Amino acid sequence: MTITNISSNPFISHLNELQRLGKEAQNLSPTETPSAANSFSNVLNNAIQQVNGLQQVADRKVSAVTTGASQDTLGAVVALQQADLSLQLLAQIRNKAMKAYEEIIKMPI
Repeated sequence: MTITNISSNPFISHLNELQRLGKEAQNLSPTETPSAANSFSNVLNNAIQQVNGLQQVADRKVSAVTTGASQDTLGAVVALQQADLSLQLLAQIRNKAMKAYEEIIKMPI
């Protein structure tokens, strides 16, 4: 089995978005604020929606295999793995964000 299209990897778009936001943040002066389209909450919402979409695709493929509507068991397993990895990544991002929040709360004023 060979990987022919790396651009179909759902994590590539997240990485590209984070790199783009990092470059924009370096170019902003301290008084400037990022636009609403590039805010952290929008990026996070998009990531959650993509994870949810992967979960739904995996659910449909597994349902099709279990009901006998499809014979694509490999496709179902791959979809499950993609959904699982994306959920694990999202959970790690949440954990890091919570850890950063806790550190900020502990800071003296």
